Amino acid sequence: MHEGQIDLLPGERVIWAGQPVRRPLFNPGDYFNVPAGLLLLGGVTLFFSGNHETAFLKAAWAVLTAAGVFHLVGRPLIRYLRLASTTYAVTDGRVIATSSLIRRKEDSAELAGLADPVVTPGPGKTGTITFGRLGVLAWASANFGAGSGKDREPPVILVGVSEVAKVREKLAKAVDEARQRQGSMAGE
Repeated sequence: MHEGQIDLLPGERVIWAGQPVRRPLFNPGDYFNVPAGLLLLGGVTLFFSGNHETAFLKAAWAVLTAAGVFHLVGRPLIRYLRLASTTYAVTDGRVIATSSLIRRKEDSAELAGLADPVVTPGPGKTGTITFGRLGVLAWASANFGAGSGKDREPPVILVGVSEVAKVREKLAKAVDEARQRQGSMAGE
């Protein structure tokens, strides 16, 4: 990835840029999504096993079965495919994740407002970087929106980062510098 692919703000400079070198099919959020899909499929199968008399019941069975299969297979597959087109950038003011599975999607967050970067190690020198520790439900909602309201953005998660320890150090330094700049601006 090079700087020409990043929509920089005026005066912004790139500290690090990269893309996932490892694309895991499952993430910690799937500890919630997969059992939910299995429960949904099991419940649908038990309830509708003998109830196919009306068109409504047939349609309900098809919709609920599709929802269960989506939880089991669809979400992980979409995430896996999206990671193939994902690029990351850390500037002196923001962290940016851009992907373009169907349409271009850019998530960014101001560094000064982020918690300290946390590494979840992967195989080799790869890993995932989150900002603060995320619970299973935050992982479950990552890449599909989190929370509600205009001012609540999904967490920016850097998945499959190569040389994750070095990138984390660059991020930690950039977050500290952004906080200091914000503090000195507030003090003026």
